[in-house]
Amino acid sequence: MSYCVAGRVSLLLAVPPGYATSIWPSAGIALAAALIVGPRVWPGIWAGSFAVNIWMSFDSVASGDLNAIAVAAFIACGASIQALWSVWLLERFRAWPTTLESGAAITRLLVVGGPAGCIANATIGVSGLLATGL
Repeated sequence: MSYCVAGRVSLLLAVPPGYATSIWPSAGIALAAALIVGPRVWPGIWAGSFAVNIWMSFDSVASGDLNAIAVAAFIACGASIQALWSVWLLERFRAWPTTLESGAAITRLLVVGGPAGCIANATIGVSGLLATGL
């Protein structure tokens, strides 16, 4: 639920006519949930991402465009994998668990959990767009 709401709010900052935005707090919410709850949270991340993407392309979905549904599913898969991939990276590079008491620990958490982890959804989302011809 919080993934979908945060995604919808951040889409207000998108540049029309598209829905690409420079910030996506939902990814941080997903990562925090995966760090706290564990990998079993992925269905909730998937559902939240799917909901926000269906919400944004509701006109296409309502007209029966199956590509819009497929793209939303691809992006939702990417969001779930991104959260789990980021957790794996954070644990692999010993950036989590941490007490965040030093600048180095905070930097490692932000770099590994942020840009390095985001490669997953960027790759899967763009692959989904290419596969559907969008």
